[in-house]
Amino acid sequence: MEGSWPTGESRGGWSDLIFPEDYKQIGISREPRRGDPVYFATRYLISYEGSSTCIYRVESDGEGFMRRARDVELISSGDEIVEYPEIVNTRNRARLIRLAMDLCRGSVNTVIFRGPDEHVTFVHDPDPGAITEIEILDVKPPEPPWLVYVIEKLEECGVIGDLTMSFRPRVLDLRSFREDDVYFPCRASGLGRSLDADRVTSPVPKIVGCEVSREIFRAVYGEREHIFTNICPVSGDLLVPEGPFITRCCRSERRGLIRLHGHPGVVVHWGDGPHQIEQALRMLAGSLKESRR
Repeated sequence: MEGSWPTGESRGGWSDLIFPEDYKQIGISREPRRGDPVYFATRYLISYEGSSTCIYRVESDGEGFMRRARDVELISSGDEIVEYPEIVNTRNRARLIRLAMDLCRGSVNTVIFRGPDEHVTFVHDPDPGAITEIEILDVKPPEPPWLVYVIEKLEECGVIGDLTMSFRPRVLDLRSFREDDVYFPCRASGLGRSLDADRVTSPVPKIVGCEVSREIFRAVYGEREHIFTNICPVSGDLLVPEGPFITRCCRSERRGLIRLHGHPGVVVHWGDGPHQIEQALRMLAGSLKESRR
């Protein structure tokens, strides 16, 4: 699972968090014992022993699909465990950690979750430090901004849930720049006059856009005097990252991993779709994971 964190690892070091990386690591049993046969992928067992629920960590040895339980260690039991009352997307790891944090009060330290496919998982001793916050640096309109929209949809369907990321949009509103002598890059913004649809008639126009916008203006109007506001999160300074981030740029050569103002991030092309954005987030997750080793 590229980009996911090992069980129990958080950004600040090792914690007591246990969160299986895949549902296939979890089996269901009754009073497991050393020497019992277990499926080769099983790392944890949920045991319903009468009215009590227990969760065990299992180590096995042998070969083939079924192996022998070499060691069975109790992780949590009885009143320490609660089951989340609703069906949830069990592949959204960040959300499950947050939900478990809300329920782990008093003696409770473990929450079992059930997905729409009937598979189960659990979170033991949830740790917010295991969630990596990623800033989404983008502009609007459109509303919602394209990066924010796509990442929300990727989260909803569980495509990037294994990355254990949360996202904080930081968006520059281009409407704040609207004035009579302002020209935006293109009419698609719906903000007013644009370089692709209108002649520049202002004596000293204000160009609000990226470096490409300024290049287009110069290609048409030469060295005519103008005021330039750079809205690009990569080359400008209106959106400065405060932590790990993802942003977009219209220069394809900037696509990929980058470091801005001391913070790691990834750049996608202005027109990239959901697949490219997902791959960029996985690239960033892998880079962040490697830097923490």
